[in-house]
Amino acid sequence: MQNFLFKNFTVSLVLFLLFGFSSIFISSLALADEVDDRIAEIQKRIDQKGLHWTAGRSWVSELSIEEAKKLLGHNPPKGYDEWLEKQPKLTARKDATFPSVFDWRDSNMVTPVKSQGYCGSCWDFAATGAFESAIKIHDGIEYDLSEQQVLSCNIYEAGCGGGWAEPVYELFKRYGAVGEDCMPYEASHWVPCTQEECEVLAKLKDWVYVENDVNAIKTALLTGPVYSAFSVYEDFYSYWDGCYEYDGTSSYLGGHAIVIVGWADTSCGGEGAWICKNSWGPGWAGLGGYFYIKWGTAGIGRSTVLPLYPPDPVTLTYEDHQVSEAVGDGDGIPEPGETITLSVDLKNSGPDTATSVEATLSTTLPGVNITSPVATFPDIPSDEIRTSEPPHFIIEIDSSVEAGIRVDFDLSITCNEGSFNATLYDFIGEFDTAFADDMEGDDNGWTHGYFELEDDWEHGVPQEGSRTDPTYAYSGDKIWGNNLDDNYPNEVHNYLNSPIINCKRFEKTRLWFYRWLAVEKAEWDTAAIYVNDNLVWMNDSLYDHLDFKWHHHDLDISAYADSNDSVQIRFELKSDQGLHLGGWSIDDFAIVGVSKYIIGDANADQKINLGDVIYLANYVLKGGFAPVPEGAGDVDCDGDIDMGDVIYLANYLLKGGPEPCPP
Repeated sequence: MQNFLFKNFTVSLVLFLLFGFSSIFISSLALADEVDDRIAEIQKRIDQKGLHWTAGRSWVSELSIEEAKKLLGHNPPKGYDEWLEKQPKLTARKDATFPSVFDWRDSNMVTPVKSQGYCGSCWDFAATGAFESAIKIHDGIEYDLSEQQVLSCNIYEAGCGGGWAEPVYELFKRYGAVGEDCMPYEASHWVPCTQEECEVLAKLKDWVYVENDVNAIKTALLTGPVYSAFSVYEDFYSYWDGCYEYDGTSSYLGGHAIVIVGWADTSCGGEGAWICKNSWGPGWAGLGGYFYIKWGTAGIGRSTVLPLYPPDPVTLTYEDHQVSEAVGDGDGIPEPGETITLSVDLKNSGPDTATSVEATLSTTLPGVNITSPVATFPDIPSDEIRTSEPPHFIIEIDSSVEAGIRVDFDLSITCNEGSFNATLYDFIGEFDTAFADDMEGDDNGWTHGYFELEDDWEHGVPQEGSRTDPTYAYSGDKIWGNNLDDNYPNEVHNYLNSPIINCKRFEKTRLWFYRWLAVEKAEWDTAAIYVNDNLVWMNDSLYDHLDFKWHHHDLDISAYADSNDSVQIRFELKSDQGLHLGGWSIDDFAIVGVSKYIIGDANADQKINLGDVIYLANYVLKGGFAPVPEGAGDVDCDGDIDMGDVIYLANYLLKGGPEPCPP
């Protein structure tokens, strides 16, 4: 019986394997026939229209439409093409002449063809590939740069769903490019960013947009290979060789980014073609991963970008400054009638050391005289900061200059490696504080809400959820910001309101706070500040606002806040449905100004009476509220507020003693 069952099982298994594999084999043959039929139909259309390319079978032509779409990824944000139309672009000289054929491969300046896998990261491979060639052309070094670094670390969070050149080049310019061996490609944007653990191999200087014109692109190509994009139609997946031209009937599937490495005027029957490096592996099609495409077909040449390399050897920027007094009261605050010493810190973000560094300081403000306008600096190594050498800058402030005035300075910097310009500012006189909040306590009267869709304002500790958000507060632990754990949402319009602030006794009022802001161009996403519903600041309409550290933000709000007992600041964020970033992060908020006060009016009721004596005594003896401003309580003008001021004021009111000293 057992032998019978075993024999029957064996027969059944053999039959299953025989017919099962036969069915799979037959299905595969049917699929192969379907692919061959499709290629034959495409070739028929090519021949009928007299086009100059050949259709053939490759691993890509065997994919389903949905699988094939995953290979496409040139997908800039909403409005990008319209914005790009307005940008300055590289063009060709009218008298420019070019060779009939030009190919960077002939001089071995193109790095090997790579494969993006089933991830829509063609934009990453195209931009990185063009940069690899730029490095090789200039330095003679062939780097295999990490496309995974871009997927994991770009601040725009472009990924397998698509992107464009800027996320790559912004990263390579700001941070630099690392090697494939340190961050190997995994075809996923969910891989953590570990670029800090890698050596930076090269930094981009900048990038330039190129007019979608044959001679303009040729002009750019004479410098190096370029990033470009075109529309992919279904017939392109069957490209084998020749000069591709859209057949006019195939379905549109998406945008694709490639590297243009040269041109051939004689291709496409003499109508000309671009020579392009694809990112579908060296085994794609019949030209080792390359293809020729007719000028102008399928939109080729749009979004063309030329990476610029090398970076300037030295880049010097203003970092900070310090004030000390050569002649004055020693409080470190520039005041009328004083002579100050201004030392300046410069940072070098270039790869080489800055040598023979010198800077010249100037201002146009009357009464501020720079008697020693030139300062020297020690050599400044790469990525380091150095302070000007003594005697630094010497500035005399005339006694006629009003307290509360902002002084804007221009700084002209020279060194052996180049010249640079910077600006800085400081203030004349000491400001009094109308309101200050370091954000560390509770909400302290702040309120938030929305005009459209959603309120994402939060008060708390930064959560590192967005690539453009701070990882720490400017001071303490807490901040206010948009969604402390992620980017701001699409299509929202929301706000953060300060408490109502009494500025009745202040003039020359200013808004001070520390800002870490990441927002798109104002054409699409708006970050704005209002004082009592009056717009006083908004992000730029042409460029993304990207802070990578905390910045002190100073605004003159005197037109709306001076002598006003009801002042409210409103921060707004308005987004579209496209790209979204970290939004507002705010810390150490203050409204300051020059107080209009009466010495002795400790309780700020515009009168001097026994109520002020009681108020001062309560402050000195019991830790009650301080005078507003504190200078109003220094009745005897000795620089301190103590029982001497209480006795002095009581003597003045009750016994006709001397008046409180004038402010």
